[in-house]
Amino acid sequence: MNYHFPQGFWWGSAISGPQTEGRVQGDGKGDNIWDYWYREDPSLFFDQVGPEETSAVYSHYKEDIQLMKATGHNSMRTSIQWSRLFPEGRGDINPKAVAFYNDYIDELIANDIEPFINLYHFDMPLALQEIGGWENKEVVEAYVNYAKTCFELFGDRVTKWFTHNEPIVPVEGGYLYKFHYPAVVDMKRAVQVAYHESLASAKAIKVYHDLNLGGEIGIILNLTPSYPRDANNPKDVKAASIADAFFNRSFLDPAIRGEFPEDLVTLLRELDYLPDYTDDELAIIKENTIDLLGINYYQPRRIQQKESTERLSDKPMPDDYFDN
Repeated sequence: MNYHFPQGFWWGSAISGPQTEGRVQGDGKGDNIWDYWYREDPSLFFDQVGPEETSAVYSHYKEDIQLMKATGHNSMRTSIQWSRLFPEGRGDINPKAVAFYNDYIDELIANDIEPFINLYHFDMPLALQEIGGWENKEVVEAYVNYAKTCFELFGDRVTKWFTHNEPIVPVEGGYLYKFHYPAVVDMKRAVQVAYHESLASAKAIKVYHDLNLGGEIGIILNLTPSYPRDANNPKDVKAASIADAFFNRSFLDPAIRGEFPEDLVTLLRELDYLPDYTDDELAIIKENTIDLLGINYYQPRRIQQKESTERLSDKPMPDDYFDN
């Protein structure tokens, strides 16, 4: 069978700054949570390979781009490292980072590869994590300033922007299931982190549109369709809907509809787990939805009603409402 892709289809790859750039002596990059966590416990990292090594894009991007061109890329998604551009997350800009990203972007464009640039790929600057990371509204404002700086520096050439890659992952990894730093298990804190990520995204979208740079801005979500074990069993169907609310609609609805899913809001209100929010912030989320949606698809969730008695915490968790 012959498959015909439409004219202008984007063929490319997706990577991130923290997973590929590496670090070299004198590059001026500040520490982020991965740099710190690796120093604390390298055994947590696959083959003990840390963020200083990765695939050394910082030093080899020109050769990498030639390989992209040779393999038919006409697009490539990466991210700017917040802690490279702002070593402390805010304050002084690192001029070596500006030079690197300018050259990287220019080299892609010169080789007919469209840069899709993401702003946040799990790499909270350590100085901002030390004041609470996404739990702290100050960090939301620092992120908006970082985003605005990126738009002003690179928005004359980059026309495809994304605010976050998979924002549910820092929630799950950092505040529910302990596979990202700070590796705590606390659903109330997880909810605040998720809310602030959505708020930061909407505020960055507003800034981008206000600058009238002529491009598009969106978000990248890893969506896991939640299928009930038995579509004729109301309890399985409800369990699948709750899983979908936690892990898909929690970010999909505010990004596209400008509001949070009512069933999730109701559940969190009953737990007294609603985040710290204001009506003005909800209006910002409502009025600043995405232009484009990136989807990372790995696998679905297959859900049944809660039957197991095992609990991950003595406090409420999403898993109290369904079983995989």
